[in-house]
Amino acid sequence: MPTRHSAPIAHDAPPPWRWWVCGAMMLATLLNYMDRQVLPQIATELKDDYGLNDARYGQVAGNFALAFAAGSIFFGFIADRIGPRLLYPVVLIGWSAAGLATPLMRDPTFAAQFETPDEPGSGPYQWLLLCRTLLGFFEAGHWPCALLTARQILTATDRPLGNGLLQSGAAAGAILVPLYVLAVRTLGGGWEIAFWTIGAAGLLWVPVWLALVRRGDLDHVPPVDVPAGAGGRPTPQPPFTWDPFVRAYVTLFAINLGINVSWQFIREWLPKYLKESQRFSANATDVIVPFYYISGELGCFAAGVLVRWLVARGRAVHSARVSGYALFAAVTAAAALAPFVGGGWPGVALLVLAGAGILGLHPLYYALSQELPAKHMALLSGVLTAAGWSVVSEVQKGMGRHIRATGSYEIGFVIAGLAPIAGLVALLVLWKPAASSQRA
Repeated sequence: MPTRHSAPIAHDAPPPWRWWVCGAMMLATLLNYMDRQVLPQIATELKDDYGLNDARYGQVAGNFALAFAAGSIFFGFIADRIGPRLLYPVVLIGWSAAGLATPLMRDPTFAAQFETPDEPGSGPYQWLLLCRTLLGFFEAGHWPCALLTARQILTATDRPLGNGLLQSGAAAGAILVPLYVLAVRTLGGGWEIAFWTIGAAGLLWVPVWLALVRRGDLDHVPPVDVPAGAGGRPTPQPPFTWDPFVRAYVTLFAINLGINVSWQFIREWLPKYLKESQRFSANATDVIVPFYYISGELGCFAAGVLVRWLVARGRAVHSARVSGYALFAAVTAAAALAPFVGGGWPGVALLVLAGAGILGLHPLYYALSQELPAKHMALLSGVLTAAGWSVVSEVQKGMGRHIRATGSYEIGFVIAGLAPIAGLVALLVLWKPAASSQRA
């Protein structure tokens, strides 16, 4: 009977240990997004006390994105060489430390050390900029570690669901942050408590991971699907050729760019939009925002379930993924309609619906990227992520300047709603699935 260490090459159903590992990675994603989302949730409250105007806020978001881009390449390169088991704890400790350090900006004596001479009061902003840059760099390491791990323990059919479980932590973390901030505010606590406690929770994840994933657990040959009628033998993988690889890589870039622009714009600006443009109170915003992420959570799981359902009914794995992508891209387009219904509750409803579409696209993208050449998968996916986040950086900085000048978020939501369509076009025109992915 195979054990967690015996590395069988084919499975009818993944052993429970594999799903426990996916659960641990979901928890890591949850912590990742909780650390990331605290600032957007309280940015309006920091605006007056720390001079965090929209242009500066856009710069902070832009620096985070550039650091995430750099970290994606750096940690992707390292992950391909040493694997995720020991690298994962390093990145968790790194981003948790950045979160823990952020509240030092409220200490006038400490913040004064970072002040620009000709910009009085800029010290807290400069420290925040540094902490968010480090946060973005280390948070980028989560994804190559998680994607490598999922590829090593799940078959192609199971990966969309496993990736959905992994990505669902993003929505879960973003759901919890507004409610947690609301609870801290109601109990009379300061904004810094959220940073300290979430950062500390990240440190507690490390021993859990090391106890669950032991040396050698991720060194086996990845499991593969066994098609019906194959006599228990997995389908041989086709040899590497340049033309399909280039087509697939361009497609993945288009998908990555579209979903990143969509997800990161709304994630970063939604609380400010609700408070400053739509005039919802801070408490109301802390209740509304979780519904956007609850919708995303449902979309994330639905994407994985949809692929498994289609495959179970005879659809080829790749065809099922393309159908799922088309459906969730259409749902995402609801965000583009939000500016044209006059905002308010109708606009909120459309944005909540779009959340299901945007987050539902992520596990499909991860499943496609896990078909990159295995030897360099983390680096290749890291380069894609870096390219996407570099564009996101410019979008965030540009939107910060635009919103400060006009007070309007409309163009941002239109872009967010329509951006994933480029990936769908590329997927239909360029991607040529390998023979193995044509079978269930």
